[in-house]
Amino acid sequence: MRTTRGLGLGALAWASSIQFFVAQAVVQSAWTTPYSLSRNYISDLGNTSCGLSEVGTSLVYVCSPWHAAMNVSFVVFGIGILLGCVLVRDALPASRLWLTGLALVAVAGPGAILVGVFPEDLNLPYHKLGAGMQFISGNAGLVVVGIAMWRARRWPSLATAAIVAGAEGLVATGLFVAEQYLGLGIGGMERAAAYPLPIWLIAAGICFMPFARGGNRCA
Repeated sequence: MRTTRGLGLGALAWASSIQFFVAQAVVQSAWTTPYSLSRNYISDLGNTSCGLSEVGTSLVYVCSPWHAAMNVSFVVFGIGILLGCVLVRDALPASRLWLTGLALVAVAGPGAILVGVFPEDLNLPYHKLGAGMQFISGNAGLVVVGIAMWRARRWPSLATAAIVAGAEGLVATGLFVAEQYLGLGIGGMERAAAYPLPIWLIAAGICFMPFARGGNRCA
């Protein structure tokens, strides 16, 4: 019963990642200057001051009136990652691969928290550290988690999605760092690196909810 309850709470923690996307849409709506998904960083939404901000090699005017909401969202997202990783660990029999994958994903949690606590206009080095933890460790963790699921012969669709999402996120991270945006713009490529993790966490959380209640709908 304790394991089932823990898995259900872990599933809810991961599924709560949807608030990360809701927050972005809400905070964007408060901008009086144009916000571009291709030309602005996600983190521009959390800037605490108005003014010119360096986005890649360009200076872009950034003013996010509801920045506090975005930074809180980053922190909540990070907490949800960590809680989920701890609480869903018994979903599969303990194995080095499964626990390693969860540990890598968990590292993305403090990364997201750093991004929220240290907005890019206040402490860029710590902000970049946090983003890197999510982009690299989070996406690598998805690949390992997916492989662990395959080896355990559990949830093949979810396992495949984890491997594909993590691999795509790692490739996008490499392209983002190399400043190769493939027509997506700097903001678009950043999203290609950042979004695979929360999207998969939402899917996994929804998938695990009926499983936690004794159902078998998690594919």
